[in-house]
Amino acid sequence: MSSFKPCPPGGKIFTPKLWLIDMDDTLYSASAKMFHDIHILMDEYIVKKLNLPYEQANELRKAYWRRYGVTYYGLWLHHQIDPHEFLSATHQVDVSSIHTQGRMREAVNALPGKKVLFTNAPSCFAQQVLKRLHLHNCFSEQYKAEDMKVFGQWNPKPSAAMLRKVLAAHHLDPKECCLIDDNLNNLKVAKQIGLQTVLCKGWHHHGLEVIRPCLYVDAFVSHIRDLSKVLISPKSRAFKPHRPKFLNPYN
Repeated sequence: MSSFKPCPPGGKIFTPKLWLIDMDDTLYSASAKMFHDIHILMDEYIVKKLNLPYEQANELRKAYWRRYGVTYYGLWLHHQIDPHEFLSATHQVDVSSIHTQGRMREAVNALPGKKVLFTNAPSCFAQQVLKRLHLHNCFSEQYKAEDMKVFGQWNPKPSAAMLRKVLAAHHLDPKECCLIDDNLNNLKVAKQIGLQTVLCKGWHHHGLEVIRPCLYVDAFVSHIRDLSKVLISPKSRAFKPHRPKFLNPYN
């Protein structure tokens, strides 16, 4: 189970009208045991569906996750496997051991503006997690795996097309929206189309090997409650944008 590691917040963002908030390792600790169980179920599903040896199925799962950000997209794109069936079959796990840090519900509710859940997790899993953490009614909208479609085609994070769809639905410019996520690839795509970005570091530990400025992360926090410390008013003229330094093993 990943432990929470607090760190001082860094960087600055203008107060957005819309928050897109990730779930796993952003709102709570994604238990290593729980996700290990999910990965086993995924491997077993791939073995049965594609008639592959277990080792090859395991490698295929990881390869699609690295390439697309989620395994189900690769299975749908290359093997015509129904994501609904795959996700339902592989996310029937016990969430009773999951935990968060501090008063997460209060922290989410305290954010100014509209809060929207934005996760690649399937609905059957996300609803269990949110209920367990008492966060099920903290969001005005929820985008989960089944909702990640553009013109009927699957577009999970880090899809730029999916982000543009959300912006259009809310009639917002990209700069009026902020994505908070633990995954740097998701933040990179969001920044490319103009969103503000916040890296959540509390549970997803990014290593100690490399410390450098990151052009696609505007700010970082260890917990949602720390977002107030990186917010500035849109009317502020004294603010000069700069990129924070943080631990980044991806580059």
